[in-house]
Amino acid sequence: MKNEDFDIKVETQTFKFIPRIPVSLEDAVRIAGGSSNGEFAVVGHEKPRATIIIDSLGSIVIHGISNKDVAKLITEEFLLSVGLPESGLKIMKGELVVSFSIGRAVLMQLASERFSDIQYDERLDAIRIEAKRYRCSIIIFNNGRGIVLNQTSRSVIEMAIEYWINQLLDVGALA
Repeated sequence: MKNEDFDIKVETQTFKFIPRIPVSLEDAVRIAGGSSNGEFAVVGHEKPRATIIIDSLGSIVIHGISNKDVAKLITEEFLLSVGLPESGLKIMKGELVVSFSIGRAVLMQLASERFSDIQYDERLDAIRIEAKRYRCSIIIFNNGRGIVLNQTSRSVIEMAIEYWINQLLDVGALA
């Protein structure tokens, strides 16, 4: 099965920004209206909806946005709102959460019996694939919908999904 045969959608990705001048947790709470537990501060962002997390080192993590440019704009807006310069930002891409659909039902019992890398997860009523070669986890429900976790590259995720769909096809675990 080729990647044109399944639908994939990036749900979210985290982005970490390291500003030239670290953000203080106190400013994130006092000026930006966030809340803090002393180790992190969390500030909600509306339009677009995102969560801004400031760590104890003054770095900023943007959660809930899948576009790097939008995440950067949110970070710049936040920095300006707390009186810090937005220039000189360093960015690090974090993990993606990707959803997909293969358009076929999965015979979960058969799949989990045939592969040591596949376990049936009773809590989710799904199979969990530890795709070690692709350094990610794939969760597939019996209706053929799934999610991929713990990977930062969309192209690696696509390769992992394609590989495992073909493995499931080869053993007759797709209906």
